[in-house]
Amino acid sequence: MAADWSMLPLDVVGVIALKLQTFEDFIKFSVACRWWNRASSSVKHQWKAKPVVPWLLLAENTKDNPDCVRKIFNLSNNKRYNLYLPETFGARCWGSPYGWIAMIDRNYDVILLNPITKAQFHFPCLKPLDCGTPPTSGESYESWFLRCFANRLIVLKVPQNNNYEFVVLVVYEYYQGLAFARQGDQQWTPIFVKSEVKMVDLVAIEDKVFALYEDGSIVSWNVDEFNALQLIKPADYSLHVNLVFVKLNKSINQIYMAQSGNELLLVLRYKDGVGNADNTDFDHDIVYRTIGFEVYKLKPKDKIWEITKDLGEVALVVGGNSSMCVATGHAEGLQRNCIYFTDDDYVYWRLVREKGGHDTGFYDIKTDVLQFYEGDDMRSSFSPPTFFIPQL
Repeated sequence: MAADWSMLPLDVVGVIALKLQTFEDFIKFSVACRWWNRASSSVKHQWKAKPVVPWLLLAENTKDNPDCVRKIFNLSNNKRYNLYLPETFGARCWGSPYGWIAMIDRNYDVILLNPITKAQFHFPCLKPLDCGTPPTSGESYESWFLRCFANRLIVLKVPQNNNYEFVVLVVYEYYQGLAFARQGDQQWTPIFVKSEVKMVDLVAIEDKVFALYEDGSIVSWNVDEFNALQLIKPADYSLHVNLVFVKLNKSINQIYMAQSGNELLLVLRYKDGVGNADNTDFDHDIVYRTIGFEVYKLKPKDKIWEITKDLGEVALVVGGNSSMCVATGHAEGLQRNCIYFTDDDYVYWRLVREKGGHDTGFYDIKTDVLQFYEGDDMRSSFSPPTFFIPQL
């Protein structure tokens, strides 16, 4: 007589689930039947997968897609998964390293969504932060807001009473504004920024958030200060590192900060081919391309950035998502010493015929080899593909 696997005791099924090694196997196991889902849910806090590589949430595709299915690309096996994610349609999305997609929906609310478990956390409406910046000529307010108002949503995972909670930072108004909200907050709390100098990027390391400005200065905040509805000032302006910033000119189109262990990294992204729509040579399909990167490590004692061609057994993930540094030693499909990047040049997304998303791929730091991702579901005028690291 054939065995009925669905009748195994719950604790036995849980033990079997803990033996699984890959994230994909655990997900497939949990959806086999209700009993196995219950067992896997009871042990998922104990389960440890092999290192999980970033997944790419592709752009929404509304053509012949009544069920609002969204494709996700897995770097480890080059497979695409179809997920029912109607919540993400019409929303601007940013990926994070904690399994969450941070979204601004068409009501201007911020939502954290786990695309695997479908869990959600809701945060306040962003519209009160708008200081009246007019939309681009010929563009609706809603379209402008989703594309331009928020430059970046960054998810922080903050220890709280032997557990943790999520805090969201929003960089807005063309990198001139910064605010935060904790779970349960009713409004966003502004954070003091240097209004006379443009902010470049933010990164969180343990209990601190570091902000980089285009004059080379770095400021920091303690995360535990993000708990009161008052203007939070940074700890200091003491660190000035100007050596590399002589390169801050029009040939650099984006600058990122990232964390590798306890080190701060600076990533310069170079692009070429940005044209003018009145130019006869203007390519309406691809108007800009990333042509290379430079990576620097911060030497705090000397207050300088030192260029490097070797990141060791890690890869960087930058672009329209939180900057991430991912160990590659046991992560199948992720190449060491490479930079994986997405298209974040939102100024041009609405201007090009095929919209944004084409400037997505990876770059080998040592060999200077570039490879771009092509295919369906890459293009969007407000929310091209974004990387996130899946978690249960």
